[in-house]
Amino acid sequence: MRVALSALQQRNFLTGTGRYLAEVFRSLVAQRPDSHFLLYAKEDQRSLFPFDGTNGELRILSGCPSSPIKRTLWEMANFSGVLRGDQVDLYHGPANFLPPRKICPYVLTLHDMVYFHNPGRTFYARAKYWQWYIRATWRMADSIITVSEFSKQQIMKYIPVPADRIHVVYNGVDERFFADPAPELRARVRSGMKLERPYILYVGRLDPDKNVDRLVAAYKKFVDSGIVDHDLVIAGAKEFEWSGTYKFVMENKLDERVHFTGYIADDLLVPLYSEAAAFCFPSLNEGFGLPVLEAMAAGLPVVTSNISSLPEVIGDAGVQADPFSVDEIAAGLRKVLQPTTAREFSEAARARARQFSWQRAAEQTYQVYEEVLKSVK
Repeated sequence: MRVALSALQQRNFLTGTGRYLAEVFRSLVAQRPDSHFLLYAKEDQRSLFPFDGTNGELRILSGCPSSPIKRTLWEMANFSGVLRGDQVDLYHGPANFLPPRKICPYVLTLHDMVYFHNPGRTFYARAKYWQWYIRATWRMADSIITVSEFSKQQIMKYIPVPADRIHVVYNGVDERFFADPAPELRARVRSGMKLERPYILYVGRLDPDKNVDRLVAAYKKFVDSGIVDHDLVIAGAKEFEWSGTYKFVMENKLDERVHFTGYIADDLLVPLYSEAAAFCFPSLNEGFGLPVLEAMAAGLPVVTSNISSLPEVIGDAGVQADPFSVDEIAAGLRKVLQPTTAREFSEAARARARQFSWQRAAEQTYQVYEEVLKSVK
């Protein structure tokens, strides 16, 4: 089998969908030496997708622009021709994109339907574009992969796709998140970010769907009550309308206790998790919620939302709170920060995280490829 995937829609650093692509591609190459896997990428992505195996190929498309609008137009005009020239047996669009012309069987990964569920999370024109594009694209897919049962239900809610064409393949977590980083690396993270107190951690983008405003409001309750001597670390790229969170922090004189780190590079992410006292991710809408799984693998007691896909990830290994209730988020944090409870949740979180792996995700993805190719013969 000769399979192509594309990283062209990804940034030049890894966030959720980029991480999914990197890990699934690497695992496919490792597991299936009898198949050949092509990954299309831009020049500035060359270092993001390492793999071991002669059956994997990183193909740099130097003519593809970096600008999102120009890149989209280039893909519409050129990508079908690239697939035809490479004579692939199957193309897997790992992040909502399929080329406009059918060259071979197509598999599409739809991670979520957030642009339908909450179009206000981004610019109006961008939300409308993605609504139009997904409606125009899904019919070309011979099969659709999504990352949770919640996302499967959302897909069927907004587009008329039959249930038997949607396969749920859960994300995994890399083994490195279970590891205990070297003391000097942990110390470097603390000193570099000026983290002198114990801290509660959030990892993810800063946009309205992530509900960071209510997290900060819940943290303020702690500070005002004097219950906890923990700082709050907010680690993630700044996105659409993130500045309101920063304004709230400044107005409430929390700027010495709340740390905005920006995007965290891979080599610092594991020690940042490992040094945290607890993890809080009160997102309003998630296709999967990869940071929750990473925190669980690191053994952190976790507070997350009781809606969307997040109960599927955390199970009973952490606290599920109403993300619209500042009081519930605060109560959840209070619970997981108690020493006895923290140990229990830490052990349960690691055990739960072991149920998710990229190897299993790749196996199930390859099974979808096989089913599609069998059905079109």
